[in-house]
Amino acid sequence: MSDKHRNPAIRAATKAYCERMLIDLLPPIREVAHELGYAVAVHGSLSDDIDLIAAPWAAHAKGADELAVAISGAIAGIVGHCTIAKKGAALYGDKPHGRRAYTMLLHPLSYIDLSVMPIIAKAEA
Repeated sequence: MSDKHRNPAIRAATKAYCERMLIDLLPPIREVAHELGYAVAVHGSLSDDIDLIAAPWAAHAKGADELAVAISGAIAGIVGHCTIAKKGAALYGDKPHGRRAYTMLLHPLSYIDLSVMPIIAKAEA
């Protein structure tokens, strides 16, 4: 069902829930990402889910899968459970420009979409 056909009260409640979850989750997510050499920003409307984008920021940036697993662990430490949904045999889906997309399930009605930009080797830059 498209967003425009959902009950306005449900849309408002879902957005409020995502905004509240973001307040609790973003600081530990950013802390873990920083340790692994990434910066994390929020994008999207927060109307259905939480959309995050991670960009390699430091020379010591680790791989995208390692980042996703660490973020999933940080989330689980707050909400008690977080599973990365597999895309076939992989933890991620491929997106344009080398971006990897991870879907992190908090419970059946709540999830985080994490997009991780690729690390570009110095010779490529």
